[in-house]
Amino acid sequence: MSQGGWSSLSSLDSSTAVVFREFLSISALHRQLIRRAFAKHDIHPAQALCILVLSDRGEVTQSELADELLLARPSVTRLLQRMERAGLVSRQTDPADQRQVRVTLTSAGHDLQHLLHLATVDYVRRTVALLPEGERDELARILPSWRRLAEREAHL
Repeated sequence: MSQGGWSSLSSLDSSTAVVFREFLSISALHRQLIRRAFAKHDIHPAQALCILVLSDRGEVTQSELADELLLARPSVTRLLQRMERAGLVSRQTDPADQRQVRVTLTSAGHDLQHLLHLATVDYVRRTVALLPEGERDELARILPSWRRLAEREAHL
């Protein structure tokens, strides 16, 4: 193990090091598996997240979408251009503020959102749902606290 690398967490207590290593491993596997599930629908994970935000919030500005996705505005512009060419989103200049572009899902975008929802539910059923109920309950209790700590750190 190299000093200071991700794999070297010797300065931490053993349970913290194990939790973090497992988190990194699960995160990498999750990304791989969810990409595989979404690839069956010919969609990139960033597009799937965009569709999720739009299905939850309805119409948003490109700036709001960039903030929500934690992506740079030029990256969101390119993402939306590809999605617009694919007929998944519609972009319109905001009549009240010509500097803003409002984004909504099209009918095809809503249809794809439904398929992605089914793929996600299937993935969760084959992974998280197979954990014993007590372990799921424990994770449900612990993970929101970890998320809040990470959110606090992200806003420093």
